[in-house]
Amino acid sequence: MVASSQRLRVAVVGCTGYIGTQCVDLLAAHPDVELTTLLGRSWAGRRFSAALPGSGVDLVVEDGLHVAGADVVFAALPHTVAATHAQDWLDSGAVVIDTSADFRLTDPQAYERWYGSAHPTPGLLERAVYGLVEFERDRLRGTDLIAVPGCYPTAALLASVPALRAGLVEPRVIVDAKSGVSGAGRSPSRTAHFAEVNESVRAYGVGGHRHAGEMLVHMQTSTPDDVSLTFVPHLVPMTRGILATVYLQPRSGIAPDTVQSCYREFCEAQTFLRYDEAPPPTKSVLGSNVAAVNCTAQGGTVVVTVAIDNLVKGAAGQGVQAMNVRFGLPESAGLPTVSPWP
Repeated sequence: MVASSQRLRVAVVGCTGYIGTQCVDLLAAHPDVELTTLLGRSWAGRRFSAALPGSGVDLVVEDGLHVAGADVVFAALPHTVAATHAQDWLDSGAVVIDTSADFRLTDPQAYERWYGSAHPTPGLLERAVYGLVEFERDRLRGTDLIAVPGCYPTAALLASVPALRAGLVEPRVIVDAKSGVSGAGRSPSRTAHFAEVNESVRAYGVGGHRHAGEMLVHMQTSTPDDVSLTFVPHLVPMTRGILATVYLQPRSGIAPDTVQSCYREFCEAQTFLRYDEAPPPTKSVLGSNVAAVNCTAQGGTVVVTVAIDNLVKGAAGQGVQAMNVRFGLPESAGLPTVSPWP
């Protein structure tokens, strides 16, 4: 618990990528946070406002990965980098909130299978708590290492776990998800090049996207049955947003209305979930930490759609939400809930 007169001293490491800049933007406006340190190699020596046009944050970006005097470290770094330095940050007394995939899986062998390399610090994996607040709120209150979920898994798990946990649907899950280009990060690449992406939609990772491992682990913990998962991500020509369309089969004797009621009740109990009467568009959650949910029956199949902003509820905002829970702050502190329209 943080005293009402004391603000959390927060550092952001990797502050100039898309997730890092979103972390800085949210934390700078947080009433209980003092941004003290910004680290980022490519913009070192320059003010943060130069890296993010329009920003009012004028802290000078520092080089390196050393943090001192912070209560919280937000790490927005490439995979394996945070894992290599997390112990030092923890030893300094900071709570570490990692937005990469370094601590989302607790099994080192599963990590190596999905990410293609051995985990740098396997001893820390079981110490981390998965930061999907809607399912892990109680565990987050006592942890000092938080693994922010991936953007696709956030949407897919919110769409599937409530019904799986309630035993209402068969353990066969199909996830069709579409993401804006910012999910590919800020560094230039051919796959995110305007001429390659504009006026085109494509599926990728069909043979096995690494987020499938994260989804499957957390779906499996919600039911005693073996879960089968089919996950197909798509890249669409927009900047922000994820729309996950998830197909579930109600168990014998379970009416679709019962599944729908499950999602309504689940959303009503959560700060950042909104149940919509129709499948939500991504624009309705743009820039907010809200996940919009709809559950509709089509014949014998229940179709659950979830829309999130991939950089907010799918990354930085979810990290701030987890931080709020960890330190006993209002869960909504510093987090936007309203999107501009149109």
